[in-house]
Amino acid sequence: MDTPHTRDAVPPVAARQRTVRTLHGESVVDDYAWMRDRADPRLEAYLVEERAYYDRHARALEPLIDQLTAESAARRVTGAHTFTWRVGAHEYSIAVPDGSRHPRYLRRDTRTGLEEIVLDLDVLGAGRDFTRIGVFEPSPDGTVLAYSVDHEGHESYELRFRDLRTGQDLPQRRAGTYYTGAWSADSATFLYVAHDHAMRPYRVLAHRLDARPDTADREVSREDDEHFNTTVRTTRDRAWIVLSHQSRTTTEELLVPADRTGAAPRVVRPREHGRVYFTEHQSTPSGDRFLLLTASGREERRVLAAPAAALAEQRWEQLLVSDPEVAWSRLDVFAAGLLLSGHRRGTMVFQLVTAGGEVREIAPTTPAGCLVFEGRRDPTRVQLDHRVAYDSEFIVLTEHSLVDPPRHLRLDLGTGRCTVLGQDTVDAYDRRRYRTQLLFAKGPDGVEVPVTIAHRDDVEPDSTAACLLYAYGAYERPWEPVFSAPVISLLDRGFVYAVAHVRGGGELGRRGWFDGSMDAKRNSHRDLVTARSRLVELGWAAPDRMVCQGSCAGGIVVCEAYTQQPELWAGVVAETPAADILNVMLDAVAPLTVNEWEEWGDPRDPRTYRLMREYVAYETVSDRPRPPLYMTAFFNDPRVMVDRPARWTAALRRVDTHGNRILLRTELGAGGHHGSTVAARVARGTAELYAFVVDAGGAAARAGRGPARADAESPR
Repeated sequence: MDTPHTRDAVPPVAARQRTVRTLHGESVVDDYAWMRDRADPRLEAYLVEERAYYDRHARALEPLIDQLTAESAARRVTGAHTFTWRVGAHEYSIAVPDGSRHPRYLRRDTRTGLEEIVLDLDVLGAGRDFTRIGVFEPSPDGTVLAYSVDHEGHESYELRFRDLRTGQDLPQRRAGTYYTGAWSADSATFLYVAHDHAMRPYRVLAHRLDARPDTADREVSREDDEHFNTTVRTTRDRAWIVLSHQSRTTTEELLVPADRTGAAPRVVRPREHGRVYFTEHQSTPSGDRFLLLTASGREERRVLAAPAAALAEQRWEQLLVSDPEVAWSRLDVFAAGLLLSGHRRGTMVFQLVTAGGEVREIAPTTPAGCLVFEGRRDPTRVQLDHRVAYDSEFIVLTEHSLVDPPRHLRLDLGTGRCTVLGQDTVDAYDRRRYRTQLLFAKGPDGVEVPVTIAHRDDVEPDSTAACLLYAYGAYERPWEPVFSAPVISLLDRGFVYAVAHVRGGGELGRRGWFDGSMDAKRNSHRDLVTARSRLVELGWAAPDRMVCQGSCAGGIVVCEAYTQQPELWAGVVAETPAADILNVMLDAVAPLTVNEWEEWGDPRDPRTYRLMREYVAYETVSDRPRPPLYMTAFFNDPRVMVDRPARWTAALRRVDTHGNRILLRTELGAGGHHGSTVAARVARGTAELYAFVVDAGGAAARAGRGPARADAESPR
């Protein structure tokens, strides 16, 4: 990336303002704490300078960026199956018409076959750079749509109600709402969630459609413990509304009858520290019952059941024991049976228990593939799969891998048989030219870290290939190896692409999360290094051509890699990195802080503080030669606020005497934690990131065969 004009570019210098943090007998000077005030005009001025500095460097890669953008656009994916879900008499779907910036929500009347547009985000977001939907809930009778919209990226949504008979919005609107919502059975009342000043969802409110616009909505539930977040949903059969209060380690759920939303909520199981659970409802020949997917402490989840009529007696019967080899993370209940999903040794698996008691396991058939419940998330990040009807006789699973486009499978809930509905096709892509596999890397403590890799078929394990190694490792959330067209451009340039499923995520179950969170967080970084060592040992990566990448919480892992062991990496990519988690966890009024003490630890505890001081990137800034660093940030991001990567950038620049290349790409306009909602801008940003990776990995000179031809054969 360096050219004469970029080498001469002078890096920005942030203003310094001395602040002292004194804690546990230690005083630490912080010259950039002032950046935590977003209203300080110096912050935006500094970020503008950083963006200009980044843009000057990026210009040196413009030909490659343009090429990567064009390649990604050429690999147009054509879906073989359209996900639909039914609410009442209508069937809903989502489409992104050619030339549109945003998707459309559509519906078809199953009685008449009439199709119509319910919500067009291009119209809703006309003249705006950002439009995201938080809630999309049609009423059971099909007359009203409850939806919420955010045009800034702050994730504070305005709730609206659209009369689907006229296509016009009703006058009542509610600001300051969050994700999730649920309708009453009679379509007269909508329950939604409101957040507090720290963006914590904590209240469930009930809005009656027949109320005057200025009438205050009734409070149904309120959670004052700041460790807990609140959501609201219906059970799949829509008989009950579930009010869920969750911390990272503890759950308490309340039930309200969907046909009597004015009734007092009933506790499913009283909260007990360390016990988590998820509630569902099922009707059986012997009567209604509630089911729980639950765990306590480090044990894996199991399934319990109790008669609905005797809930107060807490007579829970064990239906499925916990299995230390399988980490169940989700329970879906249908009239035809129970569907469990989770991971075994890093691979996604499903288990179907039919109404007749038969047990069938469904696992990926593609090498290093993954299975997901289709429709889990739409293009605007609204959760959809919970809307698959309770009386469905089949559901659709999607199987794919890093190199296999999505293949859609129809799972018969009565028999457990899977049939193929079709596979998406990708233009300018020949699946036969690529390979993928799952490896395991054993660390010093004996833990085997799953590592998924992909490469072009002519790339051999001869220790010459560049490699991009991705890691996340947080919130007990697995990082699934799904197909991504931009990744193929890396493979076409001789890269090996790898995902290290490090502890802290969900691939290794509850124990894997406990062993990669709080005071054990450094295990996530150790697992990243273990994965790197294994790839080098097996010859899949040249030791001097390894680039690592992480986003958000995964940024903690790669930022530690940058500060602690820079000699291992040819480049580091940190997308919206949580580079200053210690100071964030000391700020109890900042978004997410109190709720996440059970994820990262509370540095008010001396031991936790000392551990954080050893690995948090902002706490371990020092002057030494380091690989090129590429960071992203969004000014409106409510999760990883822009000051965190900005302060780290400023601190690194201040001590650097080696001319390290440090780049901060900040989006100053609308757009939140997940970036832009405009597809073209997303594609360009991805191309810029991968251009940096190609440059850092030095792959351009060893590209081998070029990108696939536009007339390449599509996958069979």
